[in-house]
Amino acid sequence: MTQSKGLIFIVDDDLALQTVLDYALRHAGYDVVLAPDGREGLEMLENLKPDLVISDIMMPNMDGVEVFQHLKVRLQDEGIPIIFMTALERKPWFADLEAEGAAIIQKPFEVEWLMGMIDSALSMP
Repeated sequence: MTQSKGLIFIVDDDLALQTVLDYALRHAGYDVVLAPDGREGLEMLENLKPDLVISDIMMPNMDGVEVFQHLKVRLQDEGIPIIFMTALERKPWFADLEAEGAAIIQKPFEVEWLMGMIDSALSMP
């Protein structure tokens, strides 16, 4: 059995996208934990130490921006990268999230491109 390249935590209400990312990341050697929305994701994070978090912005119960506000202090202080996915057109407030350390990618995107982004983020010291 090979050693995991890291734990990726995905918070997204889109089951199809979760399935695709779960498969691609596991195939690339990562462990993956999935949450269906922001509220459940924050609850699950109480017992997780992910190496990277990927979150949708538009979700039921708690959107990605609110999730980020909860995550940034804990995770960014530990150097854990946060990537947001969104189908929204670029909004002025995206710059605020990016200034606070989040990366934002537009849907649809190529899974291989995201995989490269994840590999790069996790290979930084």
